[in-house]
Amino acid sequence: MSTISAKELLRVLERSKQADELGGKIAQAIELIEGVLDDLGEEAIAISFNGGKDCTVLLHLFAAVLYARHTSLPDKLQPSHAHVEIPPDHPHHPISTEHATPPPPLPSSLSSATTTTTSTTTTTDTITTTSTTGSPTPTTSTHHRPTSPTCLPYSPIRAIYITAPHPFPALEEFVLSSAQLYGLDLYRFGGGMKAALLEYLGCGGGKGVRGVLVGTRRGDPNGDVEALAPTDPSWPAFLRIHPILDWTYMDIWSFLRDLDVPYCDLYDEGYTSLGSTRNTIQNPLLKRSDNTWDPAWKLTDETKERAGRLDSSS
Repeated sequence: MSTISAKELLRVLERSKQADELGGKIAQAIELIEGVLDDLGEEAIAISFNGGKDCTVLLHLFAAVLYARHTSLPDKLQPSHAHVEIPPDHPHHPISTEHATPPPPLPSSLSSATTTTTSTTTTTDTITTTSTTGSPTPTTSTHHRPTSPTCLPYSPIRAIYITAPHPFPALEEFVLSSAQLYGLDLYRFGGGMKAALLEYLGCGGGKGVRGVLVGTRRGDPNGDVEALAPTDPSWPAFLRIHPILDWTYMDIWSFLRDLDVPYCDLYDEGYTSLGSTRNTIQNPLLKRSDNTWDPAWKLTDETKERAGRLDSSS
């Protein structure tokens, strides 16, 4: 697999200049990302990426912004830079010596130690954390990193992937193929978000990270947040950054389809919201009379996006 092309990323910038609702939302998302990068620095920003449709949009946006920052572009394509009011940091909390739940094994087709592509090599290895006593503690969490130069003008994107307890193999494969496509420095953990973030810091992968891009939207559980929101005091100290907070389900699919962004194949099989294999089924509203399924983008009632999730709180 080759890396994402300049043409594909330039289309995002071109689309942001169109004077319609989606163009405006793309421009606002880019402006927020640019502002945070200007204030905190590129090395201080990571992205939470689990292969879902929303964070796929966010990753494509982020890559386009990074491409623009490291390439000479015509003035008409330059993203606007606006000051972003960064909330004050809260005190950093000590790293727990307890580890996140080990992630499930990788799909067999992607479980080899090194995967070679036409333009980049990605190494997968087991990582260790260091306890407060200084002794290393092995875990089965994994780190996927490019080990040879790519044609991308930006440094590897810092990323964290927190798996569901029983992930879809197709989703796992999509996450790892996206890591190669976009040049991710990806840390993969099992367990909940809080434990994984603690582990991320404990293994050194999150060293210096002050902000995490998250693909949360208003209609999501825990979607009642601000575009920039510090974590709660009991959590590791991060700024949660939500560039697509006000996007709708239709906005997500318009972006993915209009710009030909690669997304997980499960969405073409009737799934509209992906959790684990234990709590996710195909959306009943997309079932055809011949027992096949319409793709996710054909769902017309956005309020039924999670109709295939057996536990609405998940």
